[in-house]
Amino acid sequence: MKYKHFDNILPNHRTDFAMLYFAACRSLRELEASVRRSNGGGLTCKQAWLLRRIQHKLSQMTALWKKYFQ
Repeated sequence: MKYKHFDNILPNHRTDFAMLYFAACRSLRELEASVRRSNGGGLTCKQAWLLRRIQHKLSQMTALWKKYFQ
């Protein structure tokens, strides 16, 4: 998967942060369910750690956003 560099992303005034946060959480939950289905119901330690890490980073982004923009 190819990601855009942070500096190359243009502002988008049609979305708000809360909507994006909840959409990211839904996608993360769907990804976890898909990985669990492919593994027969469980996650490996590494997979669980990576999913928790992504969720933690989303929480950190939310905290930072609330600190500066609310």
